Amino acid sequence: MDTLVERPYAIDLSRLMKFNPRSLTWLPCLMIIAVVIRATIDISVLEWQAVSYVALFFSMLSFFIMAFVYLRQGILSRLVLATVVFQTLMLMSSIIEGSDIKNCFYDGCSVIFIVMTCEYYSNRFKLIVVSFAVAFSICAYLNIFHMLLHPDLWIVTDMKSNQGYLLGGNYNGMGCRLLCAVTTSVVCLKYSRWWWLNVISVVLVSLVPLMLVQSMTSISGIILFLLFCLIPSKKIMKAGMIVLMVSIVFFQVFVCFQGKGIEQNAIAVYLVEDILGKDITFTNRTMLWDAASRVFADSPIYGYGLVDRDWYFSHMSSYAKGPHNFIWSILIYGGILLLATFIYICYIVISELFHASNRYTLIICSAAVSMFLMMLMEAYPPFFIVCLLSLAYYSTSNDKLYFRTIMLK
Repeated sequence: MDTLVERPYAIDLSRLMKFNPRSLTWLPCLMIIAVVIRATIDISVLEWQAVSYVALFFSMLSFFIMAFVYLRQGILSRLVLATVVFQTLMLMSSIIEGSDIKNCFYDGCSVIFIVMTCEYYSNRFKLIVVSFAVAFSICAYLNIFHMLLHPDLWIVTDMKSNQGYLLGGNYNGMGCRLLCAVTTSVVCLKYSRWWWLNVISVVLVSLVPLMLVQSMTSISGIILFLLFCLIPSKKIMKAGMIVLMVSIVFFQVFVCFQGKGIEQNAIAVYLVEDILGKDITFTNRTMLWDAASRVFADSPIYGYGLVDRDWYFSHMSSYAKGPHNFIWSILIYGGILLLATFIYICYIVISELFHASNRYTLIICSAAVSMFLMMLMEAYPPFFIVCLLSLAYYSTSNDKLYFRTIMLK
């Protein structure tokens, strides 16, 4: 008669298949920190190539782990599907036009990771938002430390360079990243008053660098968000956000899409210069918007993919990199198809949050609206607005939010 031989090193596959990543705390936390730090910090300014490769490795590893555990459940939400389509369209445009395919793929994986993670762990929203707060706060502290070590980034204002900044590589890129740091820290106040220590310090290390480099767009966006947080009434918060969003759409259509044409409009000149006391060119941004309209007209359907700095200088203007407007940048990346997909993503989020009553959900929404205002004058990576939209959408953690499609089962 055969006897059973104990194999102490044998793998119990039945236990492996029953493994539930939702029960873990350290795994999603580490993955979020890895992806956020890699997307937020421009390690290339430090010239630490080895560190850059390590950060990319852990970011991509986090994406593949999350993709595996997410797809294993056999369902797909509308928001995840729309985000995948958005990044696929951008990647296809990059392939067709021969743009920066490699970074387009890496950035796309990070964006998709954020949405998948927020959905998969939506029933543990505290874990998600705290992980985001820790990651973005680390980036904010490293940024102020980097600026203190490099006084040339802010002391000599007249010779201020737009290169060498840790967050985004230039001072225009700091705003969206620091707004995410402030927002996630404020939301963590829901769980503990000890977070006030981090909120106060993060607000300071966010506003001080922006004031030193005189980035008025970013300063205005963060202060606007903080003002929303001080509004005691949820109805007033909603009304304020609606009014602001309508104003943003109006400005985008009748100002940003007009380019240099606004300078020939007598009424616009009167409102901007005489009433608002602003430069009618918005610091030469109308020239960049006008240049963006011309390159968009040459490829309006699928755009040019994720183009780089040299492409902007050779096809648009040598005055500044990019169109300095988020919608124009989307149209350049992927044309009308990509913009339509982004609008659909916004529709999914807004339609579910229109009747939201949770104050902290409204706070995240106000941060997203503030970023939309900032994006009228700057072209931020989609990663950061997707972060805020995903956190707002999944903060309600309701099964009716999901449009489930059988994929693996």
